[in-house]
Amino acid sequence: MKKSIAILLAALTICFSFTACSSGKKEKYSDEKLIIGYTEAVSPFLEIDENGKATGFEAELFKAIFDEVKGDLKSYTFEKVDEGYALEDDGGFFDSQGKEYSAALLMGGACKNSGTFNEDYSFTQPIITNRVIAVVPKDSERKTFADFGKSTVVLYGGSAKQAFEANKAISSSCKKIIEVKSFEEATEIMESKKADILVTEEFSFNKYEKAKDYYVMEHELDTIEYVIACAKNSGWKDSINEAIKEMKDETYGDGDSFTPLVEKYFGYNASSFEME
Repeated sequence: MKKSIAILLAALTICFSFTACSSGKKEKYSDEKLIIGYTEAVSPFLEIDENGKATGFEAELFKAIFDEVKGDLKSYTFEKVDEGYALEDDGGFFDSQGKEYSAALLMGGACKNSGTFNEDYSFTQPIITNRVIAVVPKDSERKTFADFGKSTVVLYGGSAKQAFEANKAISSSCKKIIEVKSFEEATEIMESKKADILVTEEFSFNKYEKAKDYYVMEHELDTIEYVIACAKNSGWKDSINEAIKEMKDETYGDGDSFTPLVEKYFGYNASSFEME
């Protein structure tokens, strides 16, 4: 009997806790603080240390444009959210008075054309682009995708693997495919001439000290566009787009401070953000 009463009391306590949380007033934004969600801290886009401090390309970019987009807000904070979190809809963040808030932006290497991303959010113009490319030594006779036939291909990178396998006409024609876990291993195989073609991501290849010794085939296998996701139909995307345009404009303020920031974190100008 005592055990049954204890279980019942525990159940009632849980129900009361959920009722108390759900009755808290949900706000789209704090009066003073913007909440930026991230599902994972993906370098070099975003990194979060043990004290919760955010660093990386997107953290520094948003710091640079915050004064231009903040409106009446005074500050912002990064909060980890679950995969599939609905911006400005799902709650989960409570202040000291028990008010519940929702994230309005999503960062951390968010990319278009992934799952239901395009349906769920509004988003900025593409800010960073990572292409899946095929490269060969400059003295190679293989210069086009038609040359994949009967070639040995070394494959590095998750996006590269996905794009390569999706192109059945190319992947099925190869003589041999070697998958590796590091870019260094991939280049060692190419340098030892154990493979004819390297399929990889531009992020990795453009940091390679011997990249100048290779020819990049004219067309890419895929393009991954990274954006800042915004609450659906909110005004955030427009204000962020405009702020980045000003930051990139060579005739505005101190000139283009956007491109150097991109090069700082990616090692080359990986920006695909277009001025209109």
